[in-house]
Amino acid sequence: MLLKSSVTVLRKAAVVLVISLVVCEYLIYPFVLYQCHWPEHTNDENSLENETLRAMILADTHLLGPFRGHWFDKLRREWQMHRAFQTAMTLFEPEAVFFLGDIFDEGNWVNENGFMEYVNRFQHLFSVKENGKTRSFVVSGNHDMGFHYEIIPYLHNRFNKAFNVSSVRLLKLKGSNFLMLNSMAMEMDGCFLCSAAIKSLQDISKKLECEEHPESCSKHALPKPSTLFSNPILLQHFPLYRKSDEACKGEDAAPEKEKSTKFRESYDCLSKESSQLLFQLIKPRVVLSGHTHHHCITEHLSKNGAELVVEYSVPSFSWRNRNDPSFYLAIFTPKKYYLSKCYMPKESTVYFLYTLAGLLLMLWLILSPSYIQRRLVNWSRRTALSRHEE
Repeated sequence: MLLKSSVTVLRKAAVVLVISLVVCEYLIYPFVLYQCHWPEHTNDENSLENETLRAMILADTHLLGPFRGHWFDKLRREWQMHRAFQTAMTLFEPEAVFFLGDIFDEGNWVNENGFMEYVNRFQHLFSVKENGKTRSFVVSGNHDMGFHYEIIPYLHNRFNKAFNVSSVRLLKLKGSNFLMLNSMAMEMDGCFLCSAAIKSLQDISKKLECEEHPESCSKHALPKPSTLFSNPILLQHFPLYRKSDEACKGEDAAPEKEKSTKFRESYDCLSKESSQLLFQLIKPRVVLSGHTHHHCITEHLSKNGAELVVEYSVPSFSWRNRNDPSFYLAIFTPKKYYLSKCYMPKESTVYFLYTLAGLLLMLWLILSPSYIQRRLVNWSRRTALSRHEE
């Protein structure tokens, strides 16, 4: 009787456990992400449908390395990000995916073998379709190769080679210009990294001027462009200069007690001088950044103060940094952009579901006929024993 009862309990526990795992580790991702949609948009008057780019933008995955974090924490976070990312790939099928830095947590600490293991894990967790429909692009962050004062040519070249990136890269996708920038190369102190980055920005500025005003091409010894001009979208890890997060908009912005914390230039954001230089040389139409792990929509005055440029700081994609990770779906045309924010399952919701499953299992066992029968038998025995002692 006892053996049969134990087997019944184990079977019920196994059923609840399997259902909980399927719901919390698989079904919750499509259920939540299915509620997200591409932003509504209208085509530019002079644009064609093939000049509309659908992109996914995320930041700060912070894959754990060998030094920080428990092995289960590492396993758990990577599984969550893998399921969320692959579900998004299936549901939305973006043409481009942009990672805004800090894809690794200890990229500047690991040796060569550790770094290659890092790269392989990243490519597995965030793999895209091999049919060429989706392309992924990576911007470097301070955890990938270190802050400015830590970066040596070896760390810089190792990361750039692994992901086919450079400190400054102008990329044209479906008629839209994207400027991908290494934030740590904007210290403007003449270091090996910064001097090359400033030179590249100056060259790109001339190319953009030629594209916007073809009559100026001869001045820069450049051929006349074959494509129409498009103000670039700036993609980088650090936010542009701002005093703090106090002016940030967004429902998942930094907590109120953190908003008043002053930003340190070249550490929490780009320096004021570097930001002004970017406005002067690049004239971005929108800025997308990461680094803070919080959402922030803020506005900057352009160099001449004639117009406002909106910056979107993308929250961390990792549940290790947030209870409510998120990412952006974006549609870019040569003249316009449209953004839609997508939330992933909250960790607190997953904990709640597991707790609820445990409570339901307890109620199932308590209210089962076999349990009630055993309780009655035990009560009868205790009653009979009491009477016999009397």
